[in-house]
Amino acid sequence: MFVGLQKTSLVNFPGRVAAAVFLPGCNLRCPFCHNGELVRASVVTGPKPVQDGEETDRNAYIELDEVLAHLEKRSKVLGGLAISGGEPLLSSALPTLIHKAREQGLAVKIDTNGTLFERLRSILADPDLRPDMIAIDVKTSPERYGELAVEESAGHHLGSELLKTLDLLERETSEPEGRALRVEYRTVLVPGLVGESEIRRIATLLPRNADWKLAQFIPGTCLDPAWNERECYPPSQLDALVGLARSLIPGAELR
Repeated sequence: MFVGLQKTSLVNFPGRVAAAVFLPGCNLRCPFCHNGELVRASVVTGPKPVQDGEETDRNAYIELDEVLAHLEKRSKVLGGLAISGGEPLLSSALPTLIHKAREQGLAVKIDTNGTLFERLRSILADPDLRPDMIAIDVKTSPERYGELAVEESAGHHLGSELLKTLDLLERETSEPEGRALRVEYRTVLVPGLVGESEIRRIATLLPRNADWKLAQFIPGTCLDPAWNERECYPPSQLDALVGLARSLIPGAELR
């Protein structure tokens, strides 16, 4: 399997120097996604690797075994492993990566879109696989997930899965000290997909003390090329949306 690797990162795992691995495949097709190669790639084999001498603007990908070797080699420098995608909960490589990180004494963070409830619940219930942190992308209000699905008819199911996942994560953050899961909620402020009504709706689904990170939409390498023609929010509207989010969830902030 070919995967993406950022050997050292100061931003993918808050508070830790971490490696970040990007696993292939995704069950969503968010038109504004910037990881199109990974999203479209086979969850089994991953993206096609760049060949020696090939002139391309594609990202370079490496074998999973090389990632495992890197974690072992750099374990004294790294403090964590961030596992992203794509959607990492789809990948059979996820347990292997978690076990390797644990062997090297690394904390584990998983990024997810929150629509694979049973897979996440299973991992959180397994003490050998349970991560230290989850970052969940809440992309818009659950009622609009049909706009992000491979097939629009799956939207209701995806929205329902998201709601169950958010409920699960709220319970997990309420666990006794020492077992409580750290959770970061993330939303990209995409014009036409996330506006005032969506901010209000998402806020009703999050804990009042949620760590909610908002980000500006940036066109340029969107999965759907048509979305590269969209303009991001101007500063005044961006500030208004962030202010609204913060009035509902005090921990909301623009990253």
